[in-house]
Amino acid sequence: MINDINLGSIIEINAEERELAIPTVPNEENEFIYAKTFLQKNSTVTGENLYDHLSEVLNKILSERPENVVDFFEEYCRKVKEKRFRPLTDHLEDIFVAPGRYRLANQLMPLLKPLPPEEPSTLDPEDLERADMTKNNMLELLFFLEHAGLGLPRTEMFCLTMSMRQLIRVEPIATIRFWGKIFGMQKNYLVVETELKDEEYAKRNENYALDDNKVDDLVADQLENITKEQEISGENELPKLWESLPPLPKVHYEEPPEPPSEPSGVGVNKKVYYVCNEIGEPWHQLPDATPKQIRVGRQIYKTFTGDLDQPIISYPYFPGTERNYLRAQIARISASTHISPLGFYHFGGEGMGEGEEADEEMEMGDKSEIKENPKYDPLPIKDLTDRSMMFWVHHVAHILNQGRTTWWNPNPLPEGLDEELGEEEEKPVVMGPEPETGPPLLTPCSEDVTLDAIPAWSVRCSSSIAEEYAVAIVRSNFWPGAYCFATQGKMFHNVYFGSGLKTMVPNFSPAPLPPVEQDYPIGPEILEIVDPTGAEEEAWRIAHLPKEKPPKLVGEEELGEEEEDEEDEDEDEDD
Repeated sequence: MINDINLGSIIEINAEERELAIPTVPNEENEFIYAKTFLQKNSTVTGENLYDHLSEVLNKILSERPENVVDFFEEYCRKVKEKRFRPLTDHLEDIFVAPGRYRLANQLMPLLKPLPPEEPSTLDPEDLERADMTKNNMLELLFFLEHAGLGLPRTEMFCLTMSMRQLIRVEPIATIRFWGKIFGMQKNYLVVETELKDEEYAKRNENYALDDNKVDDLVADQLENITKEQEISGENELPKLWESLPPLPKVHYEEPPEPPSEPSGVGVNKKVYYVCNEIGEPWHQLPDATPKQIRVGRQIYKTFTGDLDQPIISYPYFPGTERNYLRAQIARISASTHISPLGFYHFGGEGMGEGEEADEEMEMGDKSEIKENPKYDPLPIKDLTDRSMMFWVHHVAHILNQGRTTWWNPNPLPEGLDEELGEEEEKPVVMGPEPETGPPLLTPCSEDVTLDAIPAWSVRCSSSIAEEYAVAIVRSNFWPGAYCFATQGKMFHNVYFGSGLKTMVPNFSPAPLPPVEQDYPIGPEILEIVDPTGAEEEAWRIAHLPKEKPPKLVGEEELGEEEEDEEDEDEDEDD
């Protein structure tokens, strides 16, 4: 047993000596891979590896090839490390900026640049007073809108202030106000409401008159040229087949005259609106609205896309693109939802007296123009939040069914007829539609109609705890997104955040197509009847057969021949 153990231990010792005595051959490829993997191991502190560091150092040495490089090899290592060193506070190169944010930043940068000092000195004092934007502080407006749960992001409201400041320096604007935001399917519209200078309104109205005259002259010239070409071509040509046929029937139907558009600065076009899709983009001025665009806009229900040049495909046909439809909807929203506290506006001038004289002047004043009342006494919050809406009035003119704020007579009397008849003689009655009359300015909101038991307005207080700091908030139920707030001071503002569409309790139904007109008048010759049966047709055929003469007898035939001979003889004698 002892001998077996000694033998096993001797064999193990000999095996170990044999392994130590025979050296193994290294695998160069594996060793290279192991070494390279070791050098490429990243540091847990800086994230770099020795392989890349040595590669950059050697490339730099080989590109410069200095003398005695071994003496300052460490200096090259330090320079390479300094080049790649980045402090912890430097994040500009590490943060990824999305293309949309980068584009928006480039758009907003011009708005944040200060104006040059030479530019304000060249402006008039009135322009400087208008350019300070003290009455259009969007951050102050946002503070009150937040009480109602409305508004835009704070940065967007600030940039909107800067954009409006640039707009009034480019366009001839007298006053400017943030109107609201209309949401579209692809893009949205930011809308500002402005009033132009008086000389600009006069210039625009002159251009409209000149444009109408140019169009009439152009049409007349084209008709003249067409007739001349027809005369010249008809001299040498033979008459064509259709020229020898009877003339085609003429249409005697005459369309009713279209009401003219109200001039700029009056009625529906009293305000001028500018829109843009995003802050930083250029502002686009919307054209004036026409009566037909407003009438058709009431009959269709079209969502905005965000493209001003998008055609409006609808029935009835809308005369214009989305920019015209947007302008018509803005006019409708403003006329329906722009309200103010009772007494803030009044009829007449600013220098009115007191007592009975002031009341008489107010009654005799122009009912179509209102001005801000300098003696306005702010209403308490309790009256502003009254659900009857007796303390809120409309300060924008109502749009009639005709599409205008004032009635236009389509059948006026001939010019000069009033002077010929005089005052005593009775004027002839001209048949036509009855004149429309809408509610006057400063009509209380309590007189607004309801829609299927839905009130026109909803009113609430921003806070029932701290009423001394609360704000009265009024919301339109007919135009979702139209709001008005009023503080306990003299500040109020109308704003809109919505899709630009009116509420419809029943589902929207497009207007039906007109009935098919009759080609011919209905009479006995043109009348639809039931087709006859075969038996009826056979009976009608037999009834309309030609009648045959009865056959003659033998004696009657001889007598007939003799009579014929006698008649022939008589004719010969006469000859």
